[in-house]
Amino acid sequence: MCRLLGIYGQVDFWQEIALEFRKQADFGNIPPVGGTEPGHKDGWGMAGSNKDRTAMVPIIRQLGSASDSVRYRQAVTSIDEAPDVFLGHLRKASDNIPVTLANAHPFFHDGWAFIHNGTVYDAESLPRDASLVPISDESDTEYLFHYFLSAITKNPVDNSIGETLAQAVSSLTVDYTAVNSLLSNGEDLYVICAYKKWSDYYTLHYYPLPAGVIISSQPIESSRLDPAGWYRLDNNLLLRIHGNPPHIDKIPIANGS
Repeated sequence: MCRLLGIYGQVDFWQEIALEFRKQADFGNIPPVGGTEPGHKDGWGMAGSNKDRTAMVPIIRQLGSASDSVRYRQAVTSIDEAPDVFLGHLRKASDNIPVTLANAHPFFHDGWAFIHNGTVYDAESLPRDASLVPISDESDTEYLFHYFLSAITKNPVDNSIGETLAQAVSSLTVDYTAVNSLLSNGEDLYVICAYKKWSDYYTLHYYPLPAGVIISSQPIESSRLDPAGWYRLDNNLLLRIHGNPPHIDKIPIANGS
């Protein structure tokens, strides 16, 4: 249960967006469940594409809340050249998943980075390539990441990865609240919106700009953005964002599970 941020392409005020996003650690929407503590304060992290857009690389992962973190601000403002793909994550830990640095997002493997909002039950039973060895503390997100990577490995053609991921979501045999995710290899950005409950919490929105696209769990306020310019993703929809200027492919996810 988390808040997600993705920035693709040339967004000259991206640092302002990344800093504004951290307010969701305190004021972000929470699931409509009695006793749920407000906020997303169980860790945070960032990733960005390398200069030649061949891989995603870690920027920082930390425990605690981003909202009052000096290191969060330093990590954002110290980046001189904006990455073509940026991912940010604010964690609200699912029940029974430890709050440890090993479980902070993003997760990485072979140039890919992954962030997720939702809970996947019995995630350890998801099929995955034997070479993918978990390094987290039993994180359902890492198991889901490995499941998606295994599907991509079987069909690695760039222009069909979106369809492969959509099929992987529809083929899930385990239960979940949501598998809302952002996944990138440094070149393209894939956005998955698929949830089974709490439609007012498991939201994803996107804001198209002439040279970039912003993705966020909930709209981000900025003097540079018209509030009416945010679009909410439909449930069971995947976006592939690619190219310069950015092009958005919309790929439906069959509701098979």
